[in-house]
Amino acid sequence: MLTGQKHLSSKGSSAQLGEFGLKDPGALAGLKLNDTGREIVLVSRSGRAILLVEYDGEMLLQGTSSLLEGEAVGEARVTAVGYLAGNVSLAVGDSKGRIAIWFPVAGTDGKPSRLVRAHVLEPGPAAVTALAGSGRSRMLAAGFADGTVKVYNVTAERVLGVTDSGGGSVADLAVAPREDRILVGGETAVALLALEAPYGEVSLHTLLGKVWYEGYAGPTYVWQSSSASDSFEPKMSLVPLISGTLKATFYSLLFGLPLAILAALYTSEFLPREQRGRIKPVIEIMASLPSVVLGFLAALVIAPLVEQVAVQVIAVLVLTPACVLLSAHLWQLLPRETAARLEQWRPVAVLLSMALGCAVSWQLGPIFERTLFGGDLKSWLDGQIGSGTPGWVVLLLPLAGMAVGWLNLVYGDGLIRGVGSAWTHRSVALLDLGRFLVSALATVALALFVGWLLDSVGWDPRGSVLGTYVQRNALVVGIAMGFAIIPLIYSISEDALVSVPDHLRAASMGAGATPWQTAVRVVIPPAMSGLFSAAMIGIGRAVGETMIVLMAAGNTPIMDLNIFNGFRTLSANLAVELPEAVKDSTHYRVLFLAALTLFAMTFVLNTAAEGVRLHFRSKTKRL
Repeated sequence: MLTGQKHLSSKGSSAQLGEFGLKDPGALAGLKLNDTGREIVLVSRSGRAILLVEYDGEMLLQGTSSLLEGEAVGEARVTAVGYLAGNVSLAVGDSKGRIAIWFPVAGTDGKPSRLVRAHVLEPGPAAVTALAGSGRSRMLAAGFADGTVKVYNVTAERVLGVTDSGGGSVADLAVAPREDRILVGGETAVALLALEAPYGEVSLHTLLGKVWYEGYAGPTYVWQSSSASDSFEPKMSLVPLISGTLKATFYSLLFGLPLAILAALYTSEFLPREQRGRIKPVIEIMASLPSVVLGFLAALVIAPLVEQVAVQVIAVLVLTPACVLLSAHLWQLLPRETAARLEQWRPVAVLLSMALGCAVSWQLGPIFERTLFGGDLKSWLDGQIGSGTPGWVVLLLPLAGMAVGWLNLVYGDGLIRGVGSAWTHRSVALLDLGRFLVSALATVALALFVGWLLDSVGWDPRGSVLGTYVQRNALVVGIAMGFAIIPLIYSISEDALVSVPDHLRAASMGAGATPWQTAVRVVIPPAMSGLFSAAMIGIGRAVGETMIVLMAAGNTPIMDLNIFNGFRTLSANLAVELPEAVKDSTHYRVLFLAALTLFAMTFVLNTAAEGVRLHFRSKTKRL
């Protein structure tokens, strides 16, 4: 530095073109080096691409590809080659005016990287003579032999503009850094063209269709609006966000809807009026809990707890309803006089049976984990141990229970009624208890058999409905959001059931129906429009919920059905990204489109729900 002398040193590696079948340097159509300086692509005019990697001073052959797929030898030749932003994706033009985009994809099972053709752009009227990519986006300018200039967006596979340069065959192109000018060098003239192509990276296909993004193994749905790299390719598919919204809604309704409607049915038909007047306000107070508080509790309390005792939680969801049903059958064994005297204690008995079910499930959880999941649920979910049969059993138990319940409804009730007049009350109750126990065993056996059958043919639930366990997942969101929607559904459902005229109940009871038969077959049908409205309001709350899913769902925009994985909803995405989006940018406008999509979903859902509600109401308006 002080003497002004300059020293230059270099090191690297070299390779002979003949080693790769390119003896004539003039046969090369392009020689490209990526940003790392270690990956080289040689493209011959015959369409052969050679991928080289410099490693430890040597040039290693990674693979070869044919860039003119489906063409006979000599029918077409590569005439232009250029990199897109980031120097990874390679644009290749040929003598027939066609342009394809290629990029390397990592091999699987130890295989080297390979070039794949990801995009095919609209062809031009003549041979491609020049290609130039923008330095800030996936914009590509192409010049043709007849002087035509086309501007594309590669991700969307859209033509953004077409013009004639007026200078003959295009020899060279350059795109300005701001993407507002294109410099065209022709045979007879040089032209500077103005360019205005805003929001070129967005189309209906990129928003709702599968797109093959740079470096991915195939076309997929991805939402990733930003990155630390200037050469980043925006990925703005709304499908993962819509999928996350539907996933959150489904699991929250799966948890909250049955509890809310059954609670409303119990308080309106079985609970004394004075107790109903105290319980209903308490449940309605739950609606005043801020969703941010529920999200906070879900993220910092429920999620870590469920992660530690996931098997126990699953056992509680399965065994607690079974324990309540078993307690109900045992209650029938009481003498009629004793049951009548203890009628006011029936709610306490229900609560005790629920507590007993939770306690038994908590104690059996570790046993289930050792027996079904090899002692480690997370390893089992990752596919490291065990078969898929236990997962199918858990998933199929509700369906098996409904199937066995339907058989009981068709054949079992007739059996009970047939012996009811000849047997004593206790004998009928014992028969009914035996029927329940046999049905429970049949449910487990059916789920086990079908699960084993599915696993035997190679259908493993891991990787689809089940998968890797993530702490903040759909199960946690379902529990937290279920508590958010239960008060709304319960309050409206209870009002709808109470509004059914009492003379219908009196007529049913006078005809000899039991309170349960009266509730199911007489009270629910007239109240169906109100029950449906309650469910729709709960769905609307779940679809639009923001803070709970933002804090408890992991906020990862991925698409899968795995209940143990996270997701991102439309509303949560708006809350996260809109404050940071540049005003009037493509990202900014796509976020407003996401908001419009959310509005459209709720509008269509509520419109359809209103039609169904009116249909139910028209059937019962004379009552």
